[in-house]
Amino acid sequence: MPSWDRRSAAAHRKARAAALRAQVVDAVAPSSPWWRERLATQGRTAEQVATPEGVAGLPAVGERDVCPDGDPAGAAALVLQTGEDGYALHAEGPRLRRALARRLTRPGAYAQVVEQDTRPTTFVWAGLSLQWPVASTRGDLDVVARAGARAWSVLGLGRGDVLVTALPARPSATSQALELAALGAGAPALAAGERADDVAEALWLLPATVLAAPADALAVLLDDLVDLGAPLGALRTALLLGWPSEAEREAVRDALERGGLEGVDVLGLHVPDGHRLPWAQCRASAGGPPQLHAHPDLELLQVVAPDSGETTDGAGELVLTQLGLRGSALLRWRTGDAVDGLEEGPCPSCGRTTWRPAGLRRAALVPVLALRGGLTPVDLRGVSGALAGRADVADWRVQVAQDRAGRDQLLVHVVPGPGADEGDVVVGVARDVRAAAGLLPTQVVVHAPGGLPGETGARLLVPA
Repeated sequence: MPSWDRRSAAAHRKARAAALRAQVVDAVAPSSPWWRERLATQGRTAEQVATPEGVAGLPAVGERDVCPDGDPAGAAALVLQTGEDGYALHAEGPRLRRALARRLTRPGAYAQVVEQDTRPTTFVWAGLSLQWPVASTRGDLDVVARAGARAWSVLGLGRGDVLVTALPARPSATSQALELAALGAGAPALAAGERADDVAEALWLLPATVLAAPADALAVLLDDLVDLGAPLGALRTALLLGWPSEAEREAVRDALERGGLEGVDVLGLHVPDGHRLPWAQCRASAGGPPQLHAHPDLELLQVVAPDSGETTDGAGELVLTQLGLRGSALLRWRTGDAVDGLEEGPCPSCGRTTWRPAGLRRAALVPVLALRGGLTPVDLRGVSGALAGRADVADWRVQVAQDRAGRDQLLVHVVPGPGADEGDVVVGVARDVRAAAGLLPTQVVVHAPGGLPGETGARLLVPA
């Protein structure tokens, strides 16, 4: 059989369908308290949603759906919770047979297998508008390491490469994925911390061929390292974490040029919010349009309209369903990333036949805005949810703009419904937006019919 990244679209779909059924029927539906209640409320069974089409019928969900009061403790209900009896009832056949066979040869082996498959052992932080913990079992970490080794290969890296990361100490899915990627690939890695002095000290001890840092910080870090005289002669890959914009890529290229660093490829790696698996840019696309490669057998990717959550074939918000992970269970999870669509054919740069989110813009739907009260993450999906279905609003738009001082503005444009009082509409909209998104809009602008900005476009008007 061809390798994971060279299989046909039909082979990918077949493997994905089997993994999706196992994930929903054998793991999530019986063992996740939140999803068990969610499916019961909607009157759906695990069998009904255990196909790509069935999952597409579920409303997309995100952190605010799981933690509506803003308390991250609510995320615990996403974690699969089962014991030895429940495992025997719901585990898929191969896993259960493995556990039972081990019990025959060694007392206590069954309990150990159940624990490995179901007990959370590791947590990282996620969240765009609130911070919540994502749980992984020991088996999950094996899956992340396997996906990381894949990403390492997609990046064109090998055992001889040496990784130094410049990330905050707070554990994140990105830092975990990089650590396990290097481990899975058998490559040396050192987490140096985010301070330039600490990174420079690490580079004196370890001749890094790969330097990884957040996409919005790597250019400044390179300038600081050059000023500190850090040894960068071995560097061959500048890895931007969090899918970078073209401006961030160009800033890193300029920093490399200022530092006299030649022959360094600028690549990107991305872990969507809430997810644990790293997506990598193939090295073959370093000099052209960047191609981001995901894992067609470990996740189901779909695109939804940001304002309604309904599945669409075009541009919209990327949602994902994790396959083969047994800690925190994510189905139809809203990542906050905007994409132009999904591509599954052979990559024009490297030929891999994997998921490729096109035109991805990280966290575009939960941007951090410089508002009057300071830097604030704003969930634009929550703002739209406060407007959708209001009987006194005939149409609306949510727009992110800037004032003359360069500060961000959150503007809500509304067309009052027939007979609605404009003042009451403004007050009601502002109140509901505050309740849903945690802040007041900068301004609620009333329009006559046909006067909304972007009349033919999306209802969420976000700068690219």
